Amino acid sequence: MRRSRQRWLCRRWPSRKEASGALGNHRLGPMTGPVALPRVYRPLGSRVVAAVAGVSIVAVVVLLWVMLPASSQNDFGPLQRVVIAAFFALMVVGLYGLFRTRAVASESGLRVINGFRSHFLEWTQMVAISLTPSRAWALIDLDDGTTVSVMALQTADGARATRLVRELATLIGDRSRFDGD
Repeated sequence: MRRSRQRWLCRRWPSRKEASGALGNHRLGPMTGPVALPRVYRPLGSRVVAAVAGVSIVAVVVLLWVMLPASSQNDFGPLQRVVIAAFFALMVVGLYGLFRTRAVASESGLRVINGFRSHFLEWTQMVAISLTPSRAWALIDLDDGTTVSVMALQTADGARATRLVRELATLIGDRSRFDGD
């Protein structure tokens, strides 16, 4: 049973016509209607974690610095202050990269932003999208045989991620030149 489930999750998703007609797959559930473009896909859980962690880090560092006695603050030399500030700034920048992760679907294609890397994929390049429980995020299969990770669609978001992957799969199916198996 596990093997058949994995094969189903990794196969090409049907277009809206296939899913709504007699050839539709009952496992996909009902399609919700046309998707208005541009459409932005963002992870929920990781954005909340990144925002809370970033604010917490800044608040704790500022609070600890203010609570230090003036004599202890004066013990830190300029280089030590710069190193400490750079260390915490690096942590906040890393969290910002996680926070800004998204995928933007437009009429011309899909812009995937994973941290600080950005990929633009035309609809005709995309063959399929898959999201399996064993992977942290979705993968888009391209017509040249490569894949692109889409960190905006994460299994940690549960049913929400599944719904968004189905929505994006519908867009890919409707706009892709892929003719079938």
